[in-house]
Amino acid sequence: MIRTKIIDRLELLKGRNLDNLSLACEMMMFTFGDIVIHSQCFTRILCKERVLFTTLDYQNWDETDAENNDEWYNLSLHKNIIINNKVVKTQITNTNDLYIWLENDIQLQIFISNGSPHYVEDCEQWRIFEIDRKTIPHIVVYSNRIQEE
Repeated sequence: MIRTKIIDRLELLKGRNLDNLSLACEMMMFTFGDIVIHSQCFTRILCKERVLFTTLDYQNWDETDAENNDEWYNLSLHKNIIINNKVVKTQITNTNDLYIWLENDIQLQIFISNGSPHYVEDCEQWRIFEIDRKTIPHIVVYSNRIQEE
C-alpha cells in the first residue's frame, strides 16, 4: 500500500519543472513546484550519461570553508543546465533507489546507501513531501522500509 502511494507521488512530478536544487552538506534538495525531495544518501546528477557531480564530491574540500568543495563548485558550474527542465519519467526500484529523468538528457539518481545497521536505527535515505502538506504527507524512505509521516 505505501509503495503505491510513493509511486503515485512520483507520478505527480511528471511534467513539472525542477525549480531548484540546493545543498546542505551531503544532502541534495530538489524542488518541483510544491513537491520536494530531500536526499540524504548517495546521489548523483548526470547529463548525457556523464556524471556532473555527486554528494560524495562534498568530501573534496579545502579544509577551511565548508562551501569550498567540489559538490558546491560543480553545482554552481552546472546548475544552469539542470534547473528548469521538466520531469519526463520516474522510476523506483525494488530496493527503493530512485531515478528521475529530466528533459535535455539530465538524470537524477538517488541510491540507498546503507545496509541493515546494527548500531543505530534504520537510516533515512530520502523523502518526498509537499511543502504545505495540504494533500500529500511526508513519505520517508529508510534503508529497508518506507514510512508515511
